[in-house]
Amino acid sequence: MRKLLLALTLLFTFSFVNAQESAIKVNPIGLAFGIGNAGYEFTINDNQTGTISALYYNVSDISGFGAGAEYRFYFTEEALRGWHAGPSLGYFSLSDDFDNSAGFFTIGGEAGHQWIFGEHFVVDVFAGIGFVSGSSDTINVNSAAIGLGVSLGYAW
Repeated sequence: MRKLLLALTLLFTFSFVNAQESAIKVNPIGLAFGIGNAGYEFTINDNQTGTISALYYNVSDISGFGAGAEYRFYFTEEALRGWHAGPSLGYFSLSDDFDNSAGFFTIGGEAGHQWIFGEHFVVDVFAGIGFVSGSSDTINVNSAAIGLGVSLGYAW
């Protein structure tokens, strides 16, 4: 009886060891081009997550910052692993060396696949499509946009 109780206790305990509930990720490819992007993904329920992210942009004479949110539906029974898709929205503000500035809103969707290797190493590959809208004194933007990305991170 004690062995059975010990076995059930160990099984119950270790069944939750690999069930990651949060991840922090960065996009290393963007850094090579002057774009820093980091996000925090957290479990909402068994197969859905939310993400909040921040963006820093510094390319040529244009710099800025942004923030975003995403909701993911995982097509598996476990959040943070496998195929996913969901809506996203964001805002970013850019300015240049000539005192021009502009703000942009984005709304769209993305799909991809996320792996957790070992216990903590996250690789997320994704693609998205969206709509960008914004303006400044000199330009109005209302356009479709596509994106591809790879993020690396740590899950716990």
